[in-house]
Amino acid sequence: MNWNRFREETLEKYRKAEIDGWIKPITDDINSAECFVTLSSCAGRFAVMDMPEFGDKRNSVFLGKWHDVPAVEDVLNAIRRGVMETWFMLHPPILHVSCKDLESARILLDILRKSGFRRAGIISLKRMVVEIAGQERIEFIAARNGQVFTDAVVLRENYLEAVKKLEMGRKRFEKFHSIFREVFL
Repeated sequence: MNWNRFREETLEKYRKAEIDGWIKPITDDINSAECFVTLSSCAGRFAVMDMPEFGDKRNSVFLGKWHDVPAVEDVLNAIRRGVMETWFMLHPPILHVSCKDLESARILLDILRKSGFRRAGIISLKRMVVEIAGQERIEFIAARNGQVFTDAVVLRENYLEAVKKLEMGRKRFEKFHSIFREVFL
């Protein structure tokens, strides 16, 4: 693999991509270090999905998807629109970073451990890709066939817990960002 060519081609795509606003300063700083390039990122998101059965992404429909904290009423309204299995989900922030070599990956993993990421790891040896993912997630079935399973109070409490978890995940990424900047910038 010609690292410099691969990195420049990937950065060209990055410059044209729409990056979630919250995570962009982190990806920009990672991409400024010569031994790394980001491949994909998500700032974390709330989602309400309608699916024939859990895991059937092909036949699923997003009833709502938010990368910033949505209003609780927007989430509740999305759940009420479901007609199949309607799931409420909070997905944590995630980054995939390609590293120039194994030593760069090791340094990145050390920074991640110091930042509190316990499950970060190399997921591809071909491009030496390190996955950085928060563990803070929530997934629960909220309705089936248009019938909401629980009252608005319980849904609201789960929503508030999801907000807390998203904040926790983002704080861990901010700690990583701070340590990364100390080491590389």
